[in-house]
Amino acid sequence: VFAGIEGTRPVLTEIQALVAPSNLGTPRRTWSLTRKHFDVLHAHSPLSMGLLAYLTASTKRLPLIYTYHTSITDYTHYVKFIGGTRVIKHAASWFSAASTNMMGDQIVVPSSKIERMLHEQHVKKPIHVIPNGIDLSNFKTSPNPGGLRARLGIAPDAPILVSVGRVAPEKRLDFLIDVFTRIADQFPQAHLVFGGDGSALEDLKRHAAQTNVNDRIHFLGMVARENLPEVLHDSTVFLSASTTETQGIAMLEGVASGLPVVAVRDDAFEGFFEDDGNGYIVPLDRDLFAQKLADLLREPATMARFGKRSLELSDRFSVDAQVRSLEKLYLEAVLQNWRGSLMERLENIPKRISRNINKLLPGRSDDE
Repeated sequence: VFAGIEGTRPVLTEIQALVAPSNLGTPRRTWSLTRKHFDVLHAHSPLSMGLLAYLTASTKRLPLIYTYHTSITDYTHYVKFIGGTRVIKHAASWFSAASTNMMGDQIVVPSSKIERMLHEQHVKKPIHVIPNGIDLSNFKTSPNPGGLRARLGIAPDAPILVSVGRVAPEKRLDFLIDVFTRIADQFPQAHLVFGGDGSALEDLKRHAAQTNVNDRIHFLGMVARENLPEVLHDSTVFLSASTTETQGIAMLEGVASGLPVVAVRDDAFEGFFEDDGNGYIVPLDRDLFAQKLADLLREPATMARFGKRSLELSDRFSVDAQVRSLEKLYLEAVLQNWRGSLMERLENIPKRISRNINKLLPGRSDDE
């Protein structure tokens, strides 16, 4: 979708999704976009629509901003058989840097972690850290307090440990099940709840079925956006064992709901997750994670303090804050592009004057 302004109302131009390689950046498609008016283009993928944005920006000589959303070097395991080899990892790192250097005049990343990674990959373009914002108002209250507990048959005062997000191997959700089995006897009313769907869901269910606390482990599947606040507000602690996040929106939504957090260290959480501020940062060790989680569940006052701090930290990550940052970047990109175009025109003035003079002088060619 490309956005423009008409009067005081935004105008959205919908571009048909590119579903086949033959549609990528065809001359006809690119030409159709060159006839539309844009001041700046913003791409969110190095492929498909991103390539189309690159071709359009190049043709129209417009500034192109590119947001780097996914650290592809953390997902090479999806390449069957050879995904874990050094060759594939090196190729992923090369593509990450090459596509980023090509795709944008300005690069946007959602966290300082990704900024550091791109610098290590020798990305030369200017990088701006602009976290993805969320609508904080959606998470301040629950539309149906107690709804999740009623559906799952969980007592109002029973601890609910929750993890929400895509169910994939790199999220290490099996690690959280193992942690839960270590504290389940100490907290016989506690329950572990997973919200989300993904390629690892069936494996995760089988893993849970092999424990002696399977009846206290719940899988909600895909949670509708409007139901997510209900799930989070009925929960007690948010858990994460992932170290492959680019920002960690799912955890941010838990923080915005006032939940304390216990999570494995991931620099993507900088800004909304503080050790002993609104939770505990723990190493990737099941026993140490279980110990910290048990300590927190035994201290209601600490949980209350962490929850209050979570609300304070989340205020920095509103959609409004993201929009203001992007608007500033767009304006700077447009002005820089105009300055560049103006300087180019000014530099060409002497050449144009010289050509015109040569036309007036007898026996002189335009090339002299």
